[in-house]
Parts: sequence; C-alpha cells; structure tokens
Amino acid sequence: MKNKNITTKWTVLLSSTVLAACLLSACNDNNNSNVNASPTPSATVSASPTPSESPEAQTKQGKGVFVGLADSHTVEVTVDGEAAAYQLGEGMDEAVNTLKEGDNVTFEYTEAAIEGDATAKLLTITKIEKSADNTPAIELPATKDFKFQLEGNEETRTGTLAKGDGYALYIFEQFKFDAAAGKLIMNVDNNYYVEISKLPEGFKLEDIKADGEKELAAVGDVQKIDPKDSNSMLGDFDLMLKASGDKLTKEVIVKTVDGTSFLFKVNMPVGEPTEGFGPLAFASMGSIVGQ
Repeated sequence: MKNKNITTKWTVLLSSTVLAACLLSACNDNNNSNVNASPTPSATVSASPTPSESPEAQTKQGKGVFVGLADSHTVEVTVDGEAAAYQLGEGMDEAVNTLKEGDNVTFEYTEAAIEGDATAKLLTITKIEKSADNTPAIELPATKDFKFQLEGNEETRTGTLAKGDGYALYIFEQFKFDAAAGKLIMNVDNNYYVEISKLPEGFKLEDIKADGEKELAAVGDVQKIDPKDSNSMLGDFDLMLKASGDKLTKEVIVKTVDGTSFLFKVNMPVGEPTEGFGPLAFASMGSIVGQ
C-alpha cells in the first residue's frame, strides 16, 4: 500500500513538471516572436500636388493670324510674326471650324506652368473669333531694300522692320524708332524726327486739316501740297500741309493704306542733315502698313 502511494505521488509530480516545462516553452516562443518579428513594410506613396497646390492658370488676351489645326486638339496662330501652338479648351472645336487659314483672330487663353519644366507653358484657348477687321494680315520680311537718289547718285539702302502701335514700317540705320512714343528720330540730331500715329475710324480729314494749319502757322505760310506735285517716296497721300521758315520746316501728312489711315508730323530743321533726312524719312513713311 505504501509503494502504491509513492508511485502516485511521483506520477503527479512528473505530470506537473512536464506541464510547467510546456508552459515555459510556449511563453519563450511568444517572447521571441514578439522580439524578432519585423513590421510589414508599407508601400511608399509620393504626394501629388493637388490643384490648389499647382500654380493657377492665368487668363490672357491675344490676337494674330489663324494658321490652322496642327492636330485634333491643337491649333497654330501666328502672333507678332511668330507661330505658336495652343491647346483647344472645352467646346472650342466648333469655334475653330468657322475659321479659315489667314483669318485675323482675337482670342482668350490660359497660360499655366508645366510641372518639371520651368521654361515651358501650357497655352489653352478658351475663346476665339474672327477680328472685326478681318483683312488678311501681311507677313513682312525682316529687311527690305530701297533705291534712292542721294546727292545725285542712285543708292540702295536696307531698311529694318519696326513695329509701332497698330502698324509696321521700315527704318534705316541713320534712324532710331521709339515705338512707345511713335517717333522716328535721326541719330545725328534728335531735332529731326517724324511723329507717327494711327488715326481712329471715323476721323474727319477736315478736322485734321484745320488743326494742322493752326499748328504750322507758327512756322510760316502754310501750303497744301497736291499729290501730283510730290516726288518723294511717300507715295499717295490724302493730305499734306507744309510750312517753312528760316530755321525749320514742318509738315502734317495723312496717308491711307489698305483702309487704315496714319498721321505724320514731320519736324525738319534747316541744316546739314536735311538732305539725308528727307528721302530716308519719307521712304519709311511710305513703307507703313497696318497691323
């Protein structure tokens, strides 16, 4: 009986020991698992700029000559003599279909920066239509040769294209052109100059004549020059008033080219540069065209 009790105690003790060993092993496994396990890597997402973070597109006005479609969503327009490509905004297909090559157009467009390229701009037309004056624009060469009779000899001089407010003309190396002031000025003496302006539609020639006569009366007797009596390179003109004094000659001239009229006011002192000023200045005035 005593041996049976001893056996029972050993059996209980052994079972307890085995159970404790299992529990300890399981605990260690859990600890090791917690220590060695690495967190599951998550995908890295690059932040994309939202529309509010991107620079806002600027709306601008433009005018030029319609060239045509470059592809189904891009048009080409010549602006200030240079061709530029514009994307078509929503609903612009129908407006573009009414245009033909060579049409003068006015348009609105947005200009937005292109991400990753600081110099490039995305131009998108949002409105386009024919200009009120849809006379086909003239594409002028950058330079043009002119023949003169200077000091009794025939000479060829090259003029360079210059642009003013609504017009273009050729000037020669003896002159400079102030586009903002609309003034053609002789380099050697700034008192030799021509003031140039584009006349508004509906102007009255009689009003120009009356104002011109008042202005020139301070210089001397005012003469009205007949076009057939003029041998300058100005070409045809609508009005030429001239007054001369001992020290100065002034002229008021109106010339119309392809329906656009221009006013010239010539200031020419009496002096050595006069002989060179006259032919070159009048050739420049004769070359003017509306833009």
